[in-house]
Amino acid sequence: MEDKLKETKSFNAQLENLYPMLIWIRERVAKYFNQKVLEEIELACEEAIVNIIIHGYKNEKGHKISIQIHINQVLEISFKDKAKEFNPLLKKPKIIQKNLPLNKRKEGGLGLHIILNYMDDVKYQRQNDFNILTLIKKRSLNY
Repeated sequence: MEDKLKETKSFNAQLENLYPMLIWIRERVAKYFNQKVLEEIELACEEAIVNIIIHGYKNEKGHKISIQIHINQVLEISFKDKAKEFNPLLKKPKIIQKNLPLNKRKEGGLGLHIILNYMDDVKYQRQNDFNILTLIKKRSLNY
């Protein structure tokens, strides 16, 4: 089947570029998903990007994140960075303390949980000093 879309763009890995990255992603994938699914994709992407910037690059300037979007029967969004090797899929997801009120819960640590719950599949590979995290979402036949 012919690709519907395949684009790549690099961004400076800084938090002030978070929304330009998310807007770039949204502009390319919005017509393929309904609003609810699009919001889930955006939240998963936001978590991936913020984790790369804060935990991978330690919020230091001068680094890049390359984002590739590939759409055919499924959406694949790959985030490529040169931070220290880190496979988030090997990290044990945080246990959510549902019984505690929000103001008593520890902040943070839910990014992987969000990504795994909102995406249909998540893959990681280390290739030539690059971390490549790929988020996969199946497309509805209606879109």
